[in-house]
Amino acid sequence: MNIGVIRDDGPPDRRELENGTVILTVPVSSAHAISLGVWLRRGSQDEPAGLGGLAHFLEHIVFKGTAERSALDLAVTFDALGAAVDAFTTKDYVAFTLRVLPEYMPPALDALTDMILRPALAPEMIALEQDVVCEEIQEARETPEDLLHDAFVSQLYGNHPRSRPILGSPETVRSFDQDVLRREHRSLFRGGNLVVAAAGNLDAELTDRLASLYAVAGGPEAAAAPLPDRSDAPFTAASEVIADATMADGRLEIASSIQQCYFEIGNTAVPFEHPDRIALAVLSSVLGGGMASRIFQAVREREGLAYSIYTYTDHGRDVGLFSCAGSCSPGKMARLEDVVRGEYRRLLTDGIDEGELESNRAQIKSHLVFSIEGSVNRMGRIAKDEIVYGRQRTVAELINRVDNVSTDDLMRCAALYADPDRWTVAIHGPER
Repeated sequence: MNIGVIRDDGPPDRRELENGTVILTVPVSSAHAISLGVWLRRGSQDEPAGLGGLAHFLEHIVFKGTAERSALDLAVTFDALGAAVDAFTTKDYVAFTLRVLPEYMPPALDALTDMILRPALAPEMIALEQDVVCEEIQEARETPEDLLHDAFVSQLYGNHPRSRPILGSPETVRSFDQDVLRREHRSLFRGGNLVVAAAGNLDAELTDRLASLYAVAGGPEAAAAPLPDRSDAPFTAASEVIADATMADGRLEIASSIQQCYFEIGNTAVPFEHPDRIALAVLSSVLGGGMASRIFQAVREREGLAYSIYTYTDHGRDVGLFSCAGSCSPGKMARLEDVVRGEYRRLLTDGIDEGELESNRAQIKSHLVFSIEGSVNRMGRIAKDEIVYGRQRTVAELINRVDNVSTDDLMRCAALYADPDRWTVAIHGPER
């Protein structure tokens, strides 16, 4: 691919406020709306011991009103402005997003900022939202893929805070009171932990408006106060997350009355900034990233063992994983595992030729280019680059890195991260 033809809207304007808040703005020439996100640099991995699910609960509870606006007031305000407001929590960060037309940005931004920085945290709303989040936890536990994934990562990561479920447990969620939530809100929703990113049809006044609104987040002293290190918080083993889980010899099995077997098969892998990350993405594409990938062809197209099967990578600040996941009928599980194991071994013994490598390079490069299209994607990418890498990476830089992945790089990564002799295997389904 000729990287010279890729249109990148350029690096964002970056302003760091006295209190440590970072503001990133970038115009997107093709956009009519504005996409804005308020991001926390910490996620569920950084929660205090015994308070699993706290980051996710804070994401929820700020929507339940401020000193000036009730939860209904907030909802009516956003709807009246045609604003799309959302939020999500990951193990690495929390984000609140707003998409709105430029003429409605000032009042929408005022309401969003009030909600995020000045939540009422009223006891009656805390109790109500505890019920809602416990319902969400129960729904996740009755969703086979979610149940399996929480157990899989708990077993894979072991005594590491990344092993903990994002949602927490009903017991931890029920323990949150107003004092705990106020303390943790002050700790997290402050300048040194905030990144505000905006992309789209921006005007010259937006950065100044953001600076004025977010200069009060925690005060100047917040910039000097380090974020709490909670990496030693105790983890919850898979056997505690899933009462019916059995584990032996690197295998975790959850018996239930569902009809399909859901599975995850994988190894620990690399963090965000590891030099093997790009090569591992290409390796995942080779093995299970598309319709022509080795595992998809072997499992689905040649033997008809599964409808859904794929490989993926996940990366954190200091650890990651490489996994093959999907579902199949219980009677096909043993054969499917043999076929997947065989494809991993075939790659390790026979290698990969340049034609297959180039085809998968093209897939990765295409996905990178797709990721810069639209103001929502652009806003998310500049925020995550700031949080994860501390700098903005150009698409041309990433494409060059993909082009520089060699067959030797793939084979080295395969030996390190795709060795079936070091698999953790997790299966959720009926007894076989």
